[in-house]
Amino acid sequence: MGISIDRPAATAAPPELRMGADSQVMLSGGVSYKYDPTQIRDNQSPALLNMLANDNGSILSKRDGQAYVYSSSLGVGGINGAYGRLWAGQRIFAWGTALYRQSGSGTPVQIMSGLTNAPGSFLAFGGKLYYLNGNQFVVIDGSFAAVLVTPFVPTLTISVPPSGGGTPYQQANLLTPAFKVSFSSDGSATKYYLPVTGLDVTAVTLTINGTPKTEGTHFSVNRTASPYAYIDFSGGSSPNGAIATSAPNNVIVTAYKTNPGAGRRIVGCRYAIEYGGDNDTRVFLWGNEDSPNRVYRSGLMDPTYWPENEYSDIGSSSESVVACAKHYDKLVYLKERSLYFTSYSDPVTQGFWGASQIGATFPLYPINSSIGCDMPGSVQIIDNNIVFFNSTMGGFIITSTALKDERNVMPISGNINGAPTRPGLLNLLQSDLQAASSADFNGQYWLSVGNMTFVWDYRLSPYINSGDVSADEERLSWFPLSNIDAACWIQEGSNLYYGSRTDGCLVGFQANQNDFGQPIDAYWRTKRFSFGLPDWLKTVKKVWFTSKAGGYSTVNIRYISERGEKVDEEEVNVNSFRWDLAAWDTWTWSVNEYPPPERLRPRTKKVVYFQLEFTNNALNENLSLMSLIIQYLIVKKVK
Repeated sequence: MGISIDRPAATAAPPELRMGADSQVMLSGGVSYKYDPTQIRDNQSPALLNMLANDNGSILSKRDGQAYVYSSSLGVGGINGAYGRLWAGQRIFAWGTALYRQSGSGTPVQIMSGLTNAPGSFLAFGGKLYYLNGNQFVVIDGSFAAVLVTPFVPTLTISVPPSGGGTPYQQANLLTPAFKVSFSSDGSATKYYLPVTGLDVTAVTLTINGTPKTEGTHFSVNRTASPYAYIDFSGGSSPNGAIATSAPNNVIVTAYKTNPGAGRRIVGCRYAIEYGGDNDTRVFLWGNEDSPNRVYRSGLMDPTYWPENEYSDIGSSSESVVACAKHYDKLVYLKERSLYFTSYSDPVTQGFWGASQIGATFPLYPINSSIGCDMPGSVQIIDNNIVFFNSTMGGFIITSTALKDERNVMPISGNINGAPTRPGLLNLLQSDLQAASSADFNGQYWLSVGNMTFVWDYRLSPYINSGDVSADEERLSWFPLSNIDAACWIQEGSNLYYGSRTDGCLVGFQANQNDFGQPIDAYWRTKRFSFGLPDWLKTVKKVWFTSKAGGYSTVNIRYISERGEKVDEEEVNVNSFRWDLAAWDTWTWSVNEYPPPERLRPRTKKVVYFQLEFTNNALNENLSLMSLIIQYLIVKKVK
């Protein structure tokens, strides 16, 4: 006869909220200041600083530390600009009144002095590097020789008879008063008429059949004759009279006539971009305070040639062109309160402009009349789309340039803009916002404002236009970082550097946990969870969290509920030795390949809401989270 033993029914395991690795909710949602902490997404944080998502979003870790590239500063005052890549294997940047090159961690070497101490920008084009700062226009070659640009001297007319006329060939160059006229001698005339009068006193030069001739010896010049100045061969020597008939265009005259303020139109610009439709065949300049809505175009493949009539006025002069960016085969003009674009129109082969200007046109079209950009340094191309920011409206992405279709400019920064009780990006000083810088690095968009930087990880959360504007914006992962005052950025392979806003030095990131020898303050706070039961009381029994293997660390933990806060401290010794992270104060040879979970006992009873905050501000210590499990009991309905 069998014996029956009654066993108690198995008790169901307490419910758990699982986040991070091996769960459906990753820890890579970034920060959200947009909503109350109870209303944000489960993977987002209402309070986050100096943490980035790594390993495809499976691990949150304290950001890399910082160190000066060269130990000594050039002096007080920030870096005025830097080329965003290496040039001839070295970094090129501007500080004070000079340009510098730097290799590795070596001493910066001055390559040019005497510049105006003002912010500027660099552009590589045609195998040379150009620099503009609103006062000077500089060219740097591959051997680091830096000089002011030598302007191209255009030939205004060709096949000109001595009496004047001829065929228009090239426009005057705004950068120089010099111009050429190509005459064809007729065997009888001694006076050759130029197309202008009122020449400069600079000596006129010319060649006859390739032989140079000198003013005052071989010819004279009447600079002020009306209606046109002329060259007179009647009193000189060789030829001392009429020039014999020869091949066409055998008399080439170079003369000078200053157009007041013409050069300033170009050297007064601060920004440049290359564009030409499907090919980058011209340089476009803007940012001249004297003509804030005007964009200038260079000659074909020649940034030393700025034809006097090659420009576009973009909308009203009351609103500046702040930035330009290429979107496929279009060029977008970003003004303070509106957006336009242009495209390259095939040249009309009519022979009027000659070989260097053959009639290419750049018609103008509106995109958006209510959204603009007043943060020129914020503009980047992210996943083939233009990203830009406005100091009062936040960030946007242009996903299309369909004519007059305003639905193509989408918001992207709602999670970091801030709210009245949750300060964020738009609560920072407007002057700092308008002086922002940005970089597209390793699948992340970095926006630096003052000493704060906001990183959008578009690998983990690419912008996708689903038709739900709010949801598309809310799921983007933004990570705020502090103590990064980047005036400009330089990328060197897998390394990122920046020029300081306040000091004459470049700064690099390194795989440790200190900023210039000081601790990095980092924290991450969970959503204020009701566990889907806002009308029930819960008791949080246990919490497990797992840190990434990497070394000794002390984690300060806060348990937050509507009943108050409790503070805990946990020593996390997840050792995995690395020489580049080693520090004597946390020295260990131990290796732990599989990081163990740490168990916590919050003893938070009968609460509706529960939050955890993890912090670390210790020198050379990491703060990392791979997974988080919160075990709780449902107690009773709220009365």
